[in-house]
Amino acid sequence: MDLYYRIPEYPEKLSGASILVRLLDGLGFRFRWSTEGLREEDYKFRPAPDCMSLEELVRHIWGLINWVCKSMQLDKIGKHNDILDVRSNTLEMIYTLREVLLSLNDIELVAIQIREKPFWHIVNGPIADALTHVGQINSFRRLSGNPTPKARVFNGLPPKERIDSEL
Repeated sequence: MDLYYRIPEYPEKLSGASILVRLLDGLGFRFRWSTEGLREEDYKFRPAPDCMSLEELVRHIWGLINWVCKSMQLDKIGKHNDILDVRSNTLEMIYTLREVLLSLNDIELVAIQIREKPFWHIVNGPIADALTHVGQINSFRRLSGNPTPKARVFNGLPPKERIDSEL
């Protein structure tokens, strides 16, 4: 399966878990396209000595998503050395989180903790941080001369795919 090539269909019902799922879907889609077509020299690129490289950003996003997985007792995820495996595994973890969250009701969701803090810290902590770093990847790619493919983030469509209303 080509994870997050498009944003998945809307969740069937509105709940705290389904809202979080949609946030993760947006993250997965944006991460997938921000890292699509990165070259070896791109992964090494850093705009300044005190900035993370693109590879370090991708690995950091993996760490943030893995942290959320561990908070939800989904901690059987192995660490990878190859950056393409890290990228792929990040997408897989986001999708796994999606599937697990869809099975939870709001009472089960609110019981999840991260570092002994309430569930809400998952949103304003690692998920918000991961979205910030995806934005950095997009910016750094432009600076390195390999801009991000122009995915349709609002509609969740891959580059060059149009919806009827745009024709």
